[in-house]
Amino acid sequence: MLAAMDKAQIAQSAQFMAQSLLLGPVNEGMSLVRRYQEGRGFRDYVLARTTLVVPIGALIAVTGLACAAATVMYLGGLRPFLVLLSLLFAPLVLAGSGFVQAYIFAFWLENRAIAKALHRAPRPAGPITMQLRKAGIDLGTRPPVPWVLAIVFLVLPFSMLSAISPVVASVLLLLHIAAPFIYARFDR
Repeated sequence: MLAAMDKAQIAQSAQFMAQSLLLGPVNEGMSLVRRYQEGRGFRDYVLARTTLVVPIGALIAVTGLACAAATVMYLGGLRPFLVLLSLLFAPLVLAGSGFVQAYIFAFWLENRAIAKALHRAPRPAGPITMQLRKAGIDLGTRPPVPWVLAIVFLVLPFSMLSAISPVVASVLLLLHIAAPFIYARFDR
């Protein structure tokens, strides 16, 4: 009797963990989309900065395609069964990678929109952040990161990409590092 209860509790906690780690970010992402659609401030902020948002959207799309292609190419040399499996998972990697990147970027944009709308003064920061602010770059608050999804759909495929083509992976990584700084510099 006790073992059956323990198994039920383990199953229930595993189900709760799966829901919170995997479905939680999806629900939060859908909530963000609703806030964008229904809230005028956030939508107006993004639309006013379309020239800054579109290149980052293109970078997200290119990175997603590179991660999906890297998954197929990396696993392709191992066994024919893995080639088939990687071809089946490539669209999932593409969608997951795009989702994780868009999720982080959209939450970062929302935080920036809220800070601009409320005319928040920047919080006290360290010397590096102060130097960036003097240069006209305020990155704002960090967005939430769905770590499990990020590891599965972004870090692992990106590590495969870096094993296959270190140059492409390095360029994409540098572009992703530079993108928020460039965006913040031109976001006036």
